[in-house]
Amino acid sequence: MEHKVDKFFRHVRDFDVSHYVWIYEKGNKPILQSVQSMRKTGELKDFQKQILRVLSHRKVGNKDFYYLEHEGHELGWAELKTSIVVYSKPREHVRLDLDKFMQEQEKQIFVVSKNNLRLLKDQMLDSRFIMVKDGVEYEALFKKHRLQGWFSSDTLVRSEKAAIPVTGYTEEFKLFEFNNLTSEVRIDEKKIYPITIVHMFRDIQLAKVKTGMGNYWTDMSHLEYDRESMPDYEPPYTFDETVVYDLIQNVSEERQMALSLVERLKSQFRDTDIEIEPQNNEEVNELTVDQDLENLREDLAAERDKRERIEKRYKNLKNSFFGKLQTKYWQMRK
Repeated sequence: MEHKVDKFFRHVRDFDVSHYVWIYEKGNKPILQSVQSMRKTGELKDFQKQILRVLSHRKVGNKDFYYLEHEGHELGWAELKTSIVVYSKPREHVRLDLDKFMQEQEKQIFVVSKNNLRLLKDQMLDSRFIMVKDGVEYEALFKKHRLQGWFSSDTLVRSEKAAIPVTGYTEEFKLFEFNNLTSEVRIDEKKIYPITIVHMFRDIQLAKVKTGMGNYWTDMSHLEYDRESMPDYEPPYTFDETVVYDLIQNVSEERQMALSLVERLKSQFRDTDIEIEPQNNEEVNELTVDQDLENLREDLAAERDKRERIEKRYKNLKNSFFGKLQTKYWQMRK
């Protein structure tokens, strides 16, 4: 994979830690069962412009193969050349500044169609990944766990968590169901308090408030609160900080996978019928008694078979010609 700007990629590859990639390949390439065989398990084009997880890397000749996973399902090995390493980041709620986005049109990456772009204007989106392409930082935005596209970081308006008590509000104060300030809610003066700002877009004066009636959106300019107690703005993670965060997350996930595998193997061993040695003396005694009973049953069966054979031979002898003469002779002697 090409990485002209991302200086961290060589460490990711050499360390061979699990990480994420954005599939961006020309043409179609097979997904193979192994790097030695040519048995195809799928096609890479089915995952074009999607984020996949790399579980392992292997170099064969001058080709780099990556073992890919999609949504917990292992796909197989594929050669990647132009796909880009992406880094998971702390999840942020963001909104798209559409005007700025249109001004920066030449450097944007379109994964969604332009016709649907305006539908994202007033949406609360989740920023979950970051990547560097051609010297520009892009963030992957999701809506309901579905990738909407990559957008340059400078076109995003970021939210902040807060806990700011509200002491009052102006006559223009309104509550809304949605963050685009639609679906107005009727205010009950007896139930509205207490009011607390729990989430805010400082730059555009948009806030989510927790009230006695529930959680709603409102215009912050209509709220009364101690502006001097407003917390300082915390800038988003730098790219270097995001890389460290991503490494910690990936190592933690690998550790959880290893622990889960060990527990599963231990559970499977406990469920087998094979015991290497008895667990206690009581079990040994039970095995001894069972063996004695089995031996006794075999002895009784052998004795019964012997008696049946003797009886059969006696009846045959008694009913024979010489047997009848012998019986008559004994009766005469009586």
